[in-house]
Amino acid sequence: MITKDSKNILVADDSLFFRTKLSDILMEAGHKVYFAKNGADVITRIKANPASIDLLVLDLQMPEVDGFEVLKWLNDNGYTGRFPVIVITGVYEESKVNARIMALGADVLMSKESSPENVIYRVNKLLFSEKPSSGEQKKRVAVTIPVDFTAEGVTRTGTIINLSESGAFIHTDTRLAEGTLVEIRLALPGSKKMLQIKGTVRWFPSEVGAQYLFCGCGIMFGALPEETSRALAVYIDAELAHLAIITNTNRR
Repeated sequence: MITKDSKNILVADDSLFFRTKLSDILMEAGHKVYFAKNGADVITRIKANPASIDLLVLDLQMPEVDGFEVLKWLNDNGYTGRFPVIVITGVYEESKVNARIMALGADVLMSKESSPENVIYRVNKLLFSEKPSSGEQKKRVAVTIPVDFTAEGVTRTGTIINLSESGAFIHTDTRLAEGTLVEIRLALPGSKKMLQIKGTVRWFPSEVGAQYLFCGCGIMFGALPEETSRALAVYIDAELAHLAIITNTNRR
C-alpha cells in the first residue's frame, strides 16, 4: 500500500547505511522520515514533541541507550500506545527477543533483511489500521506478481507489489493519469489460470521517479466475476495465514 497520506516516521539506528536505506524505502512510499542516532536522541525527540511522531522504527542495538531501554522508558513514562513502534534487528534472533519487546509495548518485530515490499506492508498496516475505506479493513498482502496490463490501447508489463480483493499497486515506469481504464491479466502464484480484471487508476506517487521500486499506480478494481473474486480471496487469506504462522513462530 503506497500512500498519498504522508506520515512522520522517526527512524532510530546508529548505522548511517541502514538509516539511508530505510529512508529511501519510506520516502519513496510517500512518508516523511526523521532520524535518531541512538536511544538517548530518541528520548530527547519524544520529550520535545511526541505528537510529531506517527511511527517509531527502533533498532535494538544502539550505543549509550539501546532499543530495549527506549521501550522501557516509553513504558515507564506513559508513552506506550501513543504511536506504534516497529522494532528492527540484524543481530538478535527474532524468536528469542520477540516476547520481551512485545511485553514492553512494541507492535512489530522485523528483521533488517526484510524486503522493501514487506517493510511498506508492515509500516502502512500499522499507520492506517484505523482507516478503512468502506467501514471494514481491507485484507492486503505484499506480493511480487508479474502482470500484463492494457491502457489506452497499449499493452505493457509490470509487477503487482501490493494486492487486496478490491485493488492493487502496479510497479511500472508508465505514467497513467487518474481515471484511466486498465485491463489486467495475471496468474496468481500456484495457479495456472489467467485472471482478467478491469479497473481504474485511482492515484500514483507524483514525486517518485521511474528508477524507484514504488513508481507505478494504484488500481481500484471494478466489478469482479464471482470466480475471480473467490480466487483473490482464497489467495489473500492463504498468504495472511502463512504470515501469521511465521509471526507466531517468531513469538515462541
